[in-house]
Amino acid sequence: MRMCLPRHWALGLYRHGLAASLLAVLLPLAVAATEPGAATVVTPPRPLAGLDLIDHRDRPLNTTSLSGKWTVMFFGFTHCPDVCPTTLARLAGIQRQLPAAARDRVRFVLVSVDPMRDTSQRLAEYVGQFGQDFVGATAPLGQLGPLLRELGVSYAYTAQADDEHAAHASHGAPAYTVAHSDHLYVLDPQARFYAVFTRPDDYQVLRALSTWAGESGAGQ
Repeated sequence: MRMCLPRHWALGLYRHGLAASLLAVLLPLAVAATEPGAATVVTPPRPLAGLDLIDHRDRPLNTTSLSGKWTVMFFGFTHCPDVCPTTLARLAGIQRQLPAAARDRVRFVLVSVDPMRDTSQRLAEYVGQFGQDFVGATAPLGQLGPLLRELGVSYAYTAQADDEHAAHASHGAPAYTVAHSDHLYVLDPQARFYAVFTRPDDYQVLRALSTWAGESGAGQ
């Protein structure tokens, strides 16, 4: 599991989930991931009781607002120096390559696990760099936690050493870093947990989304 370790820090130490959490989600599921990088499909799709977010325009992001399209969720944060911008750039490339029939039926959402720093304005500026249709979302940790547990999202806040904290103190930055996985979580047009890519491969993601969104469109 790749973990993002940013250069910007903040206060405190918090740990949640990690690999055991994801295993608890995946073990009971029917698996359809026969190729490296392919999706593990949830059978049947799982409703998400904890889906209660706010998007970068300060609008509710929940089962109602996400219904009607396939949703690809990536959990990260805007101060991430490597995994997050790389993954979002890859998703932007996948979006451009989707067949026209499927492109309008797929949305991409960055869910921040760093709500203390990632305000709606910050999220809007950040996701706008990758595509006008990209969505940024988050919620206070107490509100975000149930969704993270349902999906088995792995992340951790880790306090930094005093010398690292001092280096950023003049900028008013708190002293913690967020480590997180690079998994992609897919919700179906009923906003149910449909699949997860634990080792995302661009070709596999593109092929799966093209198939799923194309099939759902053909049935409309």
